[in-house]
Amino acid sequence: MKIKIIIFSIISVVLTATFILVRNSLYTRKNLELTYDGAYYDSETSSEYGQWHYEKTYAGYEYYLFIPEKFRKDVSNENAKLPLIVVFHGSGEKGASLGKYGRKFINEEFQKNIHPEGAAVLIILSRINYFTDPKGTSLLIQNICIKNKCLDKTNIIGYGFSQGAKFVVELACAEPALFRAVISGSGFYNITRKELISVLPVQFYSAVSENDKGIFEQGCIVGRLCGRWCKNSYYKQYEQRWHFWVELDDKLADGDETVMDWLVKIVNFSEK
Repeated sequence: MKIKIIIFSIISVVLTATFILVRNSLYTRKNLELTYDGAYYDSETSSEYGQWHYEKTYAGYEYYLFIPEKFRKDVSNENAKLPLIVVFHGSGEKGASLGKYGRKFINEEFQKNIHPEGAAVLIILSRINYFTDPKGTSLLIQNICIKNKCLDKTNIIGYGFSQGAKFVVELACAEPALFRAVISGSGFYNITRKELISVLPVQFYSAVSENDKGIFEQGCIVGRLCGRWCKNSYYKQYEQRWHFWVELDDKLADGDETVMDWLVKIVNFSEK
């Protein structure tokens, strides 16, 4: 009898230890290996636009990059460790993306609160009216990090609205090591079980509205899945907000904390 109890105890310990190891492995982010590609690194054209730096790469991607003034002439400063907010606009919004989304991330209050050194902001313009090609977009972000060593490749946040919200989730699934967190408003992506397992370490805030017909029916599914299973993640469902983008003062699903409160904790948490 004692032998059976001992054997049972040993098996229980082994199974528990195995479960913990597997769970920790699934919820631990892998390192993002940066891949240099000249078509995504080199510029066909570049210019300054107020606080933004504009570039068009030979791969055909256009983007605006904001770097806090302190590091604008010191982009090779690897000690800066600036978090990077990557913004994906909605369908047909290329011309409005700077004013509609960019200003909320570069204003003084956000920059002061998000991180001791502020944050870099990258607005990628879709090559057509909507985003495609997760692999190419990932390469673009990687090469921007290679070019600007002041950016922290372990601290990249994706933010998307509408079709951009769909794409940012798709991109996270295609490159699970890319984003530390993803903010998705009024979007959907038909995530597979395999993809869900791959993004368990990514932290999601997803939000949709019940009267956003055609988006809600699908968006609520991926939102609930990511909110339930992914690390430190939330899903928020509204009754009547129509087609909306996430505001930083929106409340989380379980209390008075805001999206900004959640984001500050994520950005300033050391994963080492």
